[in-house]
Amino acid sequence: MPTLVDEHCAPLPAGTPCLAEAQWQVLLGQLDPAWRVMDGHHLERRWRLADFASGLALVNRIGALAEAHDHHPDLLLGWGRVEITLWTHSVGGLSRNDFILAAHIDRLTP
Repeated sequence: MPTLVDEHCAPLPAGTPCLAEAQWQVLLGQLDPAWRVMDGHHLERRWRLADFASGLALVNRIGALAEAHDHHPDLLLGWGRVEITLWTHSVGGLSRNDFILAAHIDRLTP
């Protein structure tokens, strides 16, 4: 059975509906448990790292992946920490693309 990492983010035109809670609940169950849906609107995850360089390396890996999928999260880098927020601007909330990118990120992070 195909998983989220078997998929690639697809363009979603404005007006495409957001995922309903029942839909994103199923998709959330396929991700690392560190991911959280906030306010039914966006995905968030945080990492604690040993130092700034480790965080920067993680942000660069996530950034390259985001470019490859043409789906760009908000990233916050600080000493020893990285935070990510994912949501689909064109739909004004969560889409399958957010969960696809999160699943790919799970494969490249500690």
